[in-house]
Amino acid sequence: MQQSPGSPSQPQPFDPFETEARLTTSTSWFWAMAAQALCTGFLVILNHFAQGHPWERQVRCIVIIGIVATWSLALRTIRQRLVELMAYWQKASKGLLRKASESGRHLIAAPMPDEQKQYIQGSIWRLRIIAAGLTIPFFVMPMAWSFIAMNLSLHVGPLAKEFWAGVALFTMVSAFIVAGYFHWAILPMPVPMRVGGKRQLTARVRRRV
Repeated sequence: MQQSPGSPSQPQPFDPFETEARLTTSTSWFWAMAAQALCTGFLVILNHFAQGHPWERQVRCIVIIGIVATWSLALRTIRQRLVELMAYWQKASKGLLRKASESGRHLIAAPMPDEQKQYIQGSIWRLRIIAAGLTIPFFVMPMAWSFIAMNLSLHVGPLAKEFWAGVALFTMVSAFIVAGYFHWAILPMPVPMRVGGKRQLTARVRRRV
């Protein structure tokens, strides 16, 4: 029975690779980080002129938020670049890179040159070092303040003890959040890839046999 033109069409099966060509690249994240860095720089200049004014504390809080946002976008940019490099390496290792044959009628597997291997390995190593250098201050400072606040909570009165205990807990949780975000950024999950129809058909035939 045919459907009428006005009737709703049947839902299409889910394809995880449907939006593969529209993935956000590392360049987009880089420009977002650059824009956020410019805004943070403007806030730092504004903080200098806000000294001695009633709104100085509010400006400092906004500056801290801007610095954290710039750091998070920097790690997000590094993660996206790592994903791109690892995806290319994964395609090359599985023989999914193709080039035209001498006759130009067929596509054959293209091995990865040694220069590209060295470039990808060196880039991954350098990006992780940069991410670690950016993250160390955001991890060490909360941990240091956590130990300081914990020490103060043991040597002050009962009223101030609760305050410093709360500060110690908050800074320690912040340090663990930073560590988790750093781990998520430098160790991205493997990228799923579409395998050609011939390979999938061959796998199905083998299973039936």
